[in-house]
Amino acid sequence: MGFRSSGRLMGGVSVLTLAALFVTPVFAQEQQAEASGTTVLKPIVVTGEKVARDMKNTASSVSVKSSDELKKEKTGDPTVSDAIKDIPNVVYTDNVSAPIIRGLDTQGPNTGATAFFAGTVPRATINVDGHYLGYNEFIYGATSIWDVESIEVFRGPQTTSQGANAIAGAILVNTKDPTFTPEASYQAEIGNYHQKRASFAVSGPLIEDELAARLAIDYSGRDTFIDYINSGFAHAGTNQDFKEFNARFKLLWEPPEIPGLTTKLTYSYNAANRPSQEAASRPFEDLNHVTTTMPSWSQNTHTGILDINYDFENGVKLFNQTQFSASDARRRVGVVNNGDANIDQKNVSHETRVTFGDQEDVLSGVAGIYYAHTQADEILYLLNPANRRTLSTFDDTKDNLGIFSELSYRLTDQWTLTGGLRYQTDRIQRAGRSVYSNVAVDFDETFSELLPKASLAYAINDDWTVGGMISRGYNPGGISLNISSGQWLPFEKETIWNYELYTRAKLLDDRLTLNSNLFYMDYKNAQYNIPVVISSGITQSYTINAQKAHAYGLEVGADYQVLDNVTLKASAGVLKTEIDQISSNASYAGNEFAKSPGYMFSIGASWDVTDKFTVSGQVRHIDGYYSDTANTAAYAIDPYTIADVRASYKFQEEMEVYAYVKNVFDERAPTYMQQNRGIGGIEASMTEPRMFGIGVRGTF
Repeated sequence: MGFRSSGRLMGGVSVLTLAALFVTPVFAQEQQAEASGTTVLKPIVVTGEKVARDMKNTASSVSVKSSDELKKEKTGDPTVSDAIKDIPNVVYTDNVSAPIIRGLDTQGPNTGATAFFAGTVPRATINVDGHYLGYNEFIYGATSIWDVESIEVFRGPQTTSQGANAIAGAILVNTKDPTFTPEASYQAEIGNYHQKRASFAVSGPLIEDELAARLAIDYSGRDTFIDYINSGFAHAGTNQDFKEFNARFKLLWEPPEIPGLTTKLTYSYNAANRPSQEAASRPFEDLNHVTTTMPSWSQNTHTGILDINYDFENGVKLFNQTQFSASDARRRVGVVNNGDANIDQKNVSHETRVTFGDQEDVLSGVAGIYYAHTQADEILYLLNPANRRTLSTFDDTKDNLGIFSELSYRLTDQWTLTGGLRYQTDRIQRAGRSVYSNVAVDFDETFSELLPKASLAYAINDDWTVGGMISRGYNPGGISLNISSGQWLPFEKETIWNYELYTRAKLLDDRLTLNSNLFYMDYKNAQYNIPVVISSGITQSYTINAQKAHAYGLEVGADYQVLDNVTLKASAGVLKTEIDQISSNASYAGNEFAKSPGYMFSIGASWDVTDKFTVSGQVRHIDGYYSDTANTAAYAIDPYTIADVRASYKFQEEMEVYAYVKNVFDERAPTYMQQNRGIGGIEASMTEPRMFGIGVRGTF
């Protein structure tokens, strides 16, 4: 919202970006510092596209959070969703939600009750060490950042590398592997709103230079900041506070008798509890709610992963990964037959891929195959007053197959051409009954798509690379329930052509890095939820396709090592979205995508005052936007700004004390609004109020 009047800004940014692509390198190189032996920024390696590449050789728009950055600048942020809120064109509209990436809601078009009745079609998810989080684990679970090596956040379609459910982007979390050198770390933290956290990790050899193990455990929690002030609030069986427990154990085997063989076994357990949302009724800034119910979700997931890799030592490497997970999610409302739900899901997947060459070779690439099978049993206890039925049951099965390859060819020392192709086929089966339909659903459809990707890079010199990329993205179709008519309505797959220009630069003797992507995305059959009126003041929604839509914008980031002990970071995102054609609801034509701010930026600094004392701070600003596709003025979100500060003092390696204050100025701003039929008015998801805490951590 507010972007309709900022066309000049967009045009100006576009011109400046294009100018930077081709003009700035020469000027910047002339200004390089002559100093030597100074602190430089560490190189960033991206692994999320199935091959390891330096950032300068990565065309996709990606932001990477390293373990050092997470430790130094994200204290007080226990989960991935907390840690990536400053990434350009990535927005969270509730503390219990999936991210919006470039205007696309990653939880997919089916949300809320629609997601339960009709199944889920997510547009992105989080991949932890090869385990793709299920829908409920993604939204109502919590992915810990404890003992994590890196977080990679891709914007734009990643279907070629990640397969189905990556049309909006991808989030990859790489946790730390066992080491043959003993190491251990710990952390303990407390704060207001009863914030609490305890973490521990230990790693070392079991058999010298052959078998190593690593154990990581993390617990975090806090009270909800919403007060439910209605005396009739239903507490029974519910818990609106936040709790997360993560445990992970890894074994690494590198037998000396078989050089090149690496085997890794991973077991992880995740348990989480949280409310459906953190929303307030008016006046929103009081953080009170007059509702009588706020459903809570508890979920548990067990995951096992087996990696068997072999390096042929001739540039060819073989990777095999098998994954199995079992999860259960429980929704509790506090009122009998008012929406309690049980969802049990099992998932198994396998990927085999071969890579050859590395990024500096004339020819390098990857080829592989991926298969996944997911089966879920779902039960919903919800009374339909019209027919007095209370039980809705569904069996949901998904089979995903992807065959993919990518080849990079260095035409000259400066020009590199990369081409990729993926064949993706997804079978979706859903059978069952809803209390809101007299007809059972029996949906069984297979969606297939050929997904090409091509990029051309030009290395102006060792420090500057510019290029262009075109890629195709896809998300399978599905079915939804129109509760007002009781009809099951299928919707088509959505596709996208994505066009990008990018620049990568390392300047001033590697003290300054610049990355930018200018993009245009053209959608066909974009999937949207549209509301339907059930009765006066009560609406529901179902999913349809908009024939045409588009989005364009910019992501830019800069890291600058000003001094050996001072680092500055800045990033910005610009976004313009529009629905071009939507025959199912013509009044939406010309509207912006929901939850799509016109721009956002963050500025941060880190200062090592002494060898022991460090302070850091960050300010991030998000432009206004609409909460819904209808662009309802009553649900419009105003711009807001959040500032955080952190400090730490290291007495010795074994003990460091730290403190943080998040949302220093206690900005209490709505981030999403909707009608709550239970209270007969609007409720608003809110920014976290001022939160502060202290902690101690160390290594030994």
